[in-house]
Amino acid sequence: METGSASDVHLEPSIGFAIVGAGMIAEYHAGAIAETPGARLVALCRADAVRAAETETRFGAPCEPTYAALLARRDVEAVCICTPSGLHAEQTVAAALAGKHVLVEKPMALTLTEADTMIEICREKQVLLGVALQRRTDPSFVAAQAAIAEGALGQLVLGGVTVPYLRTQDYYRSAAWRGTWRLDGGGALMNQGIHLLDLLLWYMGDAAEVQAQMTTLAHPIEVEDCVTATVRFTNGALGSVAATTAAAPGYPHRVEVYGDQGGLLIAGEQIARWESTSMSHIPRVTATTASEVELGAGSSPRGISGEGHRRLIADFVYALREKRPPIVPGTEGRRSLALAVAIYEAARTGHSVMLT
Repeated sequence: METGSASDVHLEPSIGFAIVGAGMIAEYHAGAIAETPGARLVALCRADAVRAAETETRFGAPCEPTYAALLARRDVEAVCICTPSGLHAEQTVAAALAGKHVLVEKPMALTLTEADTMIEICREKQVLLGVALQRRTDPSFVAAQAAIAEGALGQLVLGGVTVPYLRTQDYYRSAAWRGTWRLDGGGALMNQGIHLLDLLLWYMGDAAEVQAQMTTLAHPIEVEDCVTATVRFTNGALGSVAATTAAAPGYPHRVEVYGDQGGLLIAGEQIARWESTSMSHIPRVTATTASEVELGAGSSPRGISGEGHRRLIADFVYALREKRPPIVPGTEGRRSLALAVAIYEAARTGHSVMLT
């Protein structure tokens, strides 16, 4: 998390950020950069060069004709990669080889080989690699993770993720890469569910074994729109994952973590219940009603707040200043990818898949 102060950042030259990609998520990054002291947007790049002028107007920065031209700019110190998931690995490696730091959108890659290459090249070139799993920056989620690590829930016994989202066919039609294995890398699990897999692993620890099933029921797309999995964690606890993009009209996601001395329930973008019999200092959160739970991205990808990306960018600036890893480094982004890849393999083969 960000550890300095705004006045500290103003004492040093601002970090020059570039964004590759010009879709919805790029707008979140651009807004976060604009609102972060010590950061400035200096360049953009998009695949559709014909729309360069419109892109420059929308984002307020020059749009380079090619990614190579963007990387050649000396004022670009860090690149936010906001392109289809299947392009993340190649573009991250290119940025690292050009000496640029990288903040890549989720999922960081589509395969573990790609992720390992990204991590290794960034390490070799001594550039930062961060992954945009912004829910890890939420102060309440951070506090919950710290309390769990201190033993607030006792021995962990059960964890689960439920993602009952709705994405209409218009969503999939909005870009040719959506819903494809080659560029989207998956559906309800890889695209929408990856954030919640990350929180589940952050709280429960690494997964050891998975079994899974997946299907496509409500959309004419290549990838799954419904998936379920059971998980055995390395600490012996058990868990479940269920995700869909066909649950009308769209509902808040849930992350649940239970131990023999308490439990945590996240509904939407907030902690709905948090109990511990062993640590009296844990805040007592009143259980919220269904109408009070923030829906988040349940019915629309624009349902997320921009605050998480702002915290990510601010942390990235401080990480560069303090010469430390960002809050979600590549090695952490790899964990949720590994679980997603294992779930897909288990669903395709019908066999259990071991992760460790």
